[in-house]
Amino acid sequence: MKKPRIAIDLDETLGATVTDSTSIIGFRLRDGCLELLKQLDSKYHLVLWTVAYRSYLNKVLAFGLKDYFRETYSWDEIKQTWKDIRQIQVEFLIDDNEYHREAAKKDGLESHYLIVPAYGSPEDEKHPLGWVQQIKEKLLLDDQVFSKSKRPRIVML
Repeated sequence: MKKPRIAIDLDETLGATVTDSTSIIGFRLRDGCLELLKQLDSKYHLVLWTVAYRSYLNKVLAFGLKDYFRETYSWDEIKQTWKDIRQIQVEFLIDDNEYHREAAKKDGLESHYLIVPAYGSPEDEKHPLGWVQQIKEKLLLDDQVFSKSKRPRIVML
C-alpha cells in the first residue's frame, strides 16, 4: 500500500542555516525535528519543498536532512511563490508561512495546509516543541485525517 504524500517546507519550518561571513556552514534543526521526521517517515512519503534555489537546498541537505526525504523541490523546479499542493501531488503541506494557506482558500484547499510557528519566533521561543505537537495531533494521532471526504482532489496542472 502506498503511503500518503506530505510536503514540508525547509527554512523556519525545520530549522535555519548557520553561516559564517561568507558561506553556509551548517543547518540548525528545531527541537524535536529528527524524531518527528522519523515518525512521519513511518507513515508518510516525505517531500521537501522550498522556494530557495537548488544549490542552496543541496548544501542544506548535505548537513543530514537528505536521508529523510524521498523527493525534493526547489525554486529551480517550481518557480512559484504559492505552494499549490496539487502541483506535486501531496495531501498536506507543513509550512511556517500563512500565505500558502490563505492562497489555497480560493480553491477550498486550506485545510490541507498545516501552518506552524516560525523557528525562532516569539511563539516558538515560548513553546519550542509546540510545532511538533501541532503536527503530531494533525498527522500522527488523527486516524481520520485521510477519510475520503477530507482528501484533496489531486490534479495535474
